[in-house]
Amino acid sequence: MGCRRQPRVPMTLTATVCGMDAKGHSFLDRVQVLNLSRDGALLEDVSCAVGIGDQVALRCEGITRRYRVMWEQSTGEGRRVGLAGAGSAPATMAQWLPASGTDDFIRPRLTVRRQHDRHICEIAVEMRLRDISTPMWVTACDLSEAGCRVLVPHAMTRDTEVRVALWLDGERVWIQGQVTHSLYGCGTGIRFIKMDRNAQQRIADLVADGDDKVSDRREAGIQQETLCQAFSVTS
Repeated sequence: MGCRRQPRVPMTLTATVCGMDAKGHSFLDRVQVLNLSRDGALLEDVSCAVGIGDQVALRCEGITRRYRVMWEQSTGEGRRVGLAGAGSAPATMAQWLPASGTDDFIRPRLTVRRQHDRHICEIAVEMRLRDISTPMWVTACDLSEAGCRVLVPHAMTRDTEVRVALWLDGERVWIQGQVTHSLYGCGTGIRFIKMDRNAQQRIADLVADGDDKVSDRREAGIQQETLCQAFSVTS
């Protein structure tokens, strides 16, 4: 079962989406609405420069509402974008969309893509972005030899290059990384792309000592927990 508060109503409607991109340029795009609920929408054929975390206005069937972009996915002819409603739904929309119901959405199970096991952890992380002098202090909640997941207070753009320093036994271990995905409330995934041998060995030793493994949601029959007990290497 899914975790949506209201069921999505399947449909195929033409709508317009407008807003401001990261560079401050306004856009107006004609899109297709594939499904809709009081709290969200799925758009297809999105060609405008909208990114995760951006706020947009969607006008559909004479109703305009503000949304926040939660995720995006490239397709052959454009992009699909998932939206979450900002504020309460307009009264006209609430009249024909169900207020509650069973969410029967099941994410398709694909092959396991991870090459390294992830282990639950709680590690202080210093994150630095290009052209930004002030570091961002976050926490890594799981770790492998190839990447980690960090709890960031806002969504980050996919493929953003970052420098992260894992604080292990009071020492900083620097790694060059790249954002693979980012979702509000679920953390940001970072793939390690460059590190020295010392960093590789330190992380390998830490992962080898970890007992709590993070289950890959693509493994058949696995129900992944959102909150787990973590072991700490900073205390």
